[in-house]
Amino acid sequence: MVSRVYTPLVQPYARKQGAYGNFGKVSSPTDEEQAAQGNQNARDGNSNNLQRQTTNGLQAVQYGVNQKIPLDAVIGDFKNTMSALGADDQTRSEVTAYLNVVRFQGAKDQPEVSYIKQTLRTAANSLDQFISKALGQPSSVVKEWVDALLMQNIDYKANLSQESLTEPDSKTTADQNNPDEAITTAENTTSSVSLSTKAQIKDLIESAKTSQKAGDSSQADQNLQDALSLLKDANRPDWEGKVWRRRGRLFDQNGQWEQAADAYQQSATLFKQAKLPEKQAQSLQAMASILEEHGQLSQAKTAYQQVVELDQQAGNSHNQIRSLNDLASVTLRQGDSATAVQTLQQAITVMQKVPVTPVVRSDIFGNLGAAHQQAQNYPEAIQAYQQALQNARQGRDRQRYSSVLQQLATTYVLNNQPDHAMATLRKLKAMENSQTA
Repeated sequence: MVSRVYTPLVQPYARKQGAYGNFGKVSSPTDEEQAAQGNQNARDGNSNNLQRQTTNGLQAVQYGVNQKIPLDAVIGDFKNTMSALGADDQTRSEVTAYLNVVRFQGAKDQPEVSYIKQTLRTAANSLDQFISKALGQPSSVVKEWVDALLMQNIDYKANLSQESLTEPDSKTTADQNNPDEAITTAENTTSSVSLSTKAQIKDLIESAKTSQKAGDSSQADQNLQDALSLLKDANRPDWEGKVWRRRGRLFDQNGQWEQAADAYQQSATLFKQAKLPEKQAQSLQAMASILEEHGQLSQAKTAYQQVVELDQQAGNSHNQIRSLNDLASVTLRQGDSATAVQTLQQAITVMQKVPVTPVVRSDIFGNLGAAHQQAQNYPEAIQAYQQALQNARQGRDRQRYSSVLQQLATTYVLNNQPDHAMATLRKLKAMENSQTA
């Protein structure tokens, strides 16, 4: 992510962004928490039971040599195996998401067999990880079972009309941590999307999150494209906007910045159709940040201006301060210091009306000092930097304080005040010595 501040060492004021991509990580239990669940199973004596069930619990429907095994039977075997193993809620949720992806893929006119096999193997890996943690030793028993199963004659077609694998009342950990991003099955019934389809979309998104976390970007994007296919003609731009925003994060994570910017633009357009201005602003801000980072300053400025307008319309003063700071940043990079000064002064006016942290105030005044310095308005720059120092000290942020001291010393030199510059540098040196002492 590019810094939203012209002076490199000053930190940006972050807009609250739920849990996605550029503004946060996908929420999920940590590896330590999952390991703790496995250790708890072992302490409770479940490890012996698990070993016994691992030997006898893997289910397989028996078919004649010339018969094809229905894909729905394979999915059913997986569910039975999961129950036989006594899988915990996290594992069940993860595996169920994969199985729903398999069922959705199998419902296509021409299922991608290789994709179905890969997804089943990934689901098997999740179950093996659960077994390994519970037993305290590596396990590949489910993988071996799936490998043997996939060598048989399977009919890779599924019936989507069947009840969703996910229980409607269940909520994943990701839903609980990110209610803004969750697509639940309890939404209004005026939508043309059935409850079973809602569950399928929800599971596809959860599977995409899991795949993205595991580093499998290709499968994650396939999950999201499948979700968009289900939403075609559903008249739910709010859901489509969420899916496109997640694709933007996925592309950004993979360094595909042009695709990421396009995905965020699509997301913003859909959120506008859904009359969700705050989400529209978030997607535009993410797009603008990427464009600025890659030197597309004119496009970034246009997007930032839209974000400012949306924040003003919503009356969200804290977000407006952030968006004004972003707009000033790109304007300053374009060499228009006078406009950057005006934009930052507007942010300061908003700050006077709402309570903000000293760190935020320090950032804005520090950026104002940089804008004045670029315009060669050195007295005004010195005054702004002094206010930034005062707020950094109040916020007890040594890094910001040190950064502003450096900028202030430079401005004193440019303003032909060498004595003040030396005094500022001595203060900076003393601060650095106190940190290393």
